[in-house]
Amino acid sequence: MPPKSASTTALILAYAGAIPFVGLAIALWLAPIEHRSTTLQALTTYAAVVLSFLGGIQWGVAVKTHEDAPKSAQTMFLLSVIPSLLAWAVLFLPSSGARLIVAIFLFGFVWLIDALLNLQKLIPPWFFRVRSIVTLIVIASLVVALMAVG
Repeated sequence: MPPKSASTTALILAYAGAIPFVGLAIALWLAPIEHRSTTLQALTTYAAVVLSFLGGIQWGVAVKTHEDAPKSAQTMFLLSVIPSLLAWAVLFLPSSGARLIVAIFLFGFVWLIDALLNLQKLIPPWFFRVRSIVTLIVIASLVVALMAVG
C-alpha cells in the first residue's frame, strides 16, 4: 500500500476523472436537442483522452518491468498503444451509437489488461481496486449515454 496521502490523492483524482462521464451522460438526457451533438462530442472526446491516459499507465508498467521481464514488457508496449489508437479512430465513426459502443468495449479491454497486470502483481492491488470501481462508473455512464442517443 502506498503512503496514505498518495493513495488518497489517486483515489480523489480517479473519482474526479469519472465526473465528466457521469455529468455528460446525464446532460445527454436533459440537454435540448440542439445541444446533444456537442454534448456527445465532448463525451466521446473525453473518453478518447482517458483511454490514451490509461494506455500510458500500461506503457509505464512496461517501462518499469522491461529489464526483469522483457517478453512481458514487449507485449505490454504493444497492448498499451491499442487503446489510444482505437480511441482516436472512434472519433471518426459516423454513428454516435457506434462511438459509444466501441468506447464501452475499449474501457473493458483496458480493464482486462489491468486485471492481468494485477494477477501478475505488476500493479498494486489498491490501484486495481480503484481502477475497477472507476471503470464500472465510466462504463455505466457510457451505457446511460447510449440509451439517451437511442
